[in-house]
Amino acid sequence: MHLPSISAFIAACLSFTSLAHADLTIFYPDEKNAVFSIKAPEGWEFEAGTEEDPYCTLSKDDTVLSFCTVEGDEDSLEEAIEGTYEYVRETYPKAELPTPEKTTIDGKAAVAAAGSGKDTEGTLTQFGFAWVFVGEDKIAELWFEVPESDEDLLKEAAEILKSFKAR
Repeated sequence: MHLPSISAFIAACLSFTSLAHADLTIFYPDEKNAVFSIKAPEGWEFEAGTEEDPYCTLSKDDTVLSFCTVEGDEDSLEEAIEGTYEYVRETYPKAELPTPEKTTIDGKAAVAAAGSGKDTEGTLTQFGFAWVFVGEDKIAELWFEVPESDEDLLKEAAEILKSFKAR
């Protein structure tokens, strides 16, 4: 799958908000205080964030989807994006990381992007990113990294992002 088609695929997936056959609903940070929820199909493993590392993860094989909320508003969005991109550049030194584009996710203002890059072993990986304004001074940050060779996991990761529901 080439970068232009993956960008279009991510954009199309993020513009819808239903997910069929999901068996695990994750509320962030927890069900009682949920800012948002996502749904994962069977076979994905969930790991909660910690005080030191607030990112929660869903993983399956070599695919990882990370999410959390960060403090900020439209004026400080660049800082949130740069923090994510910094990790990607460290892990995938030659990553193609485009400027995120404005969109709407679950009726909320958001920005999203897709890119690709090779890790230190030379594995080409696809990325999908979204930053959704979920409340006053709060941004939900969701992103995934999938080996390009696994289109099925790429579709599942995109479906998880597509399941995003603000609370």
